[in-house]
Amino acid sequence: MYHMETIYYIDLHIKTPDGFETYGTFYLGSNREKAKAIFSQLKGTDEVSEKSILHMDFTEMTNGIPLPIQILHCTIDDIAVNSRIITKDIFKNLALENKLSR
Repeated sequence: MYHMETIYYIDLHIKTPDGFETYGTFYLGSNREKAKAIFSQLKGTDEVSEKSILHMDFTEMTNGIPLPIQILHCTIDDIAVNSRIITKDIFKNLALENKLSR
């Protein structure tokens, strides 16, 4: 039986004269509920506007095939707050996993 690996991540994109460029990625692991819980806390909007130069894409990847789940258009302040939220939750999840595996 073939095992399909699924991972979740958030890509950070910035608008350049050539289009959107990825400038960072947060790996959220393989637990869908934990990944959704992190993304649901993030600041930003689903609304696209002329001012949309930063966005964060929440993506599920199964066997190398990315499936976008949701996009948040963000201000620079949203990105700062979101980075703090993501880092704090990833740290908490990793600490919990390490504690449980001992």
